[in-house]
Amino acid sequence: MSTRLDVSVLICTRDRSALLQGCLDSVLRCSPAPAEVIVVDQSRDQATRLVVSRRQGAAVPVRYLRGISTGLSRAKNQGIAACAEGVIAFTDDDCLADPEWVETLTQPILTGRAEAVVGRTLPERAVGDLEETSSVYAPEGCPVFSRRTHPWRVGGGGNFAAARDVLRRIGSFDERFGPGAPLESAEDMDMIHRLLRAGERIVYAPNAVIRHRSWRSAPQNRLLSRAYGVGAGGYFAKHVLAGDWISGWRFAARLGIRTIHLLRALCSWNRRGIAEQAIYLVALFEGAGRFFVSSSRTAPGGATDLKPGEEVRS
Repeated sequence: MSTRLDVSVLICTRDRSALLQGCLDSVLRCSPAPAEVIVVDQSRDQATRLVVSRRQGAAVPVRYLRGISTGLSRAKNQGIAACAEGVIAFTDDDCLADPEWVETLTQPILTGRAEAVVGRTLPERAVGDLEETSSVYAPEGCPVFSRRTHPWRVGGGGNFAAARDVLRRIGSFDERFGPGAPLESAEDMDMIHRLLRAGERIVYAPNAVIRHRSWRSAPQNRLLSRAYGVGAGGYFAKHVLAGDWISGWRFAARLGIRTIHLLRALCSWNRRGIAEQAIYLVALFEGAGRFFVSSSRTAPGGATDLKPGEEVRS
């Protein structure tokens, strides 16, 4: 058996058991392997629990946590609190990890060269009536991230690792952000913003490859564009109100860039581009408005025969 690294892999999921199977298997095939894999499940049925239970008892411990209420940020916070290792690697249930992913993503943290790392995210080719994912991060070279780097230039939460102590020092994921929460996305951008502003070292590991699956239809991708816009609008509003005036300039820049993209899509009659850009632009203002009026967290989720927060271990 290959050596296990002092790394916890955290996967949060809700009602996507079929996708989770592939993600979980790809992580368990990594070599060197992580010390543990934790799945936080907010699903409304038992399908995900069964997927995890079939993979328990193997060489790598797989721990199942029944999610407390709903919302990706809440699930991440619950999972972080349960992680036993000093480094936490995050991926999403619709991603597939390359065999060396755990090692290449976490090595800069384990060797003391960084407090957080982002990897390369490539698209899986679309099949049939599905659209290729737009959730891609593959910059050229090795970008250097500073305190003033725009979080959107740093990557996303589906291929991310951080030292557990750093996450605890920075504070929890903001539970107003992310899928299942009022602001629908950008929980990872908000966290990266806070890490950068705190002066934590974030580096890019181009060989840490995750493949984001293209499983959404055109209507589902339009909903995703709206969610991205809502989250971005809320993110900009949050940090402008906190006195980070560069976020106001970035909001204006985002409006300008997206408007240019919309005009280009109109000129070439790119229907997907027209729909996505128009929806995103409207959602930016909606997200900013939601942040201004939202002062409470999401409501608790449904009941289950496993108490919220109860853990099933391998």
